[in-house]
Amino acid sequence: MIAKLFLHYIDSEKCVIKENVTIFAIRDKINAKGGFAVRVEPIRDKAVINRIAEALKNDQTEAGKRRYLLYLSGLYLGRRISDLLLLKVGDVYGKDKFVIREKKTGKQIELFITKNLKRAYKERLAGRAPDEYVFASDRPDRITKQQKPIDRRTAYRDIQEIKKIGNFPADYNLGTHTLRKTFGYHYYQGTHDIAGLMKLFNHAKEETTLIYIGIASDETKQTFRKIDSMYDT
Repeated sequence: MIAKLFLHYIDSEKCVIKENVTIFAIRDKINAKGGFAVRVEPIRDKAVINRIAEALKNDQTEAGKRRYLLYLSGLYLGRRISDLLLLKVGDVYGKDKFVIREKKTGKQIELFITKNLKRAYKERLAGRAPDEYVFASDRPDRITKQQKPIDRRTAYRDIQEIKKIGNFPADYNLGTHTLRKTFGYHYYQGTHDIAGLMKLFNHAKEETTLIYIGIASDETKQTFRKIDSMYDT
């Protein structure tokens, strides 16, 4: 029961777990925000985004190819990792748009594939069967023996490899929500269309969206930077 509550809390808070936390700390602090978890960040710098993309594109290992498509899919589609992992080749290969049913909400949403993402799918998915998972695990399901997608843990490890490539500070937290947040952050910075972003994210409140994509945090930092000019001490 505790484990279920913990996983629900982590998912709702879009957080990553610190490595030195024990199950006892989790049990004791299940309702304490910040006690054992930290909010993950978007990638704010476009130059860093491009540098990571180039490095991943040049990595021709199977893991590198997977990370490249996962990275671009997150940046261009802005979906939760749980929805990205369920994508099949036939959903996206050669397509301009497709429809998914969100795993978390059960809502259907139509997504459009940009020319850059379409090009990447064409390059990396050519020759693969339509019913294959885009992010297929190299291990079949233990019960059905059929192909399955990678799990969230593997996706999280992929994000940590992306963090290394981006040369982020150790305390700059990236997690499985990072790519979705990055999509939202740059969409908002480029358009200031908060209503459109709320619709894409299925958020009911503007405040929720601004906090989620890191804009509220940026504004708070800017506010405190102005304080030095208030005093002569």
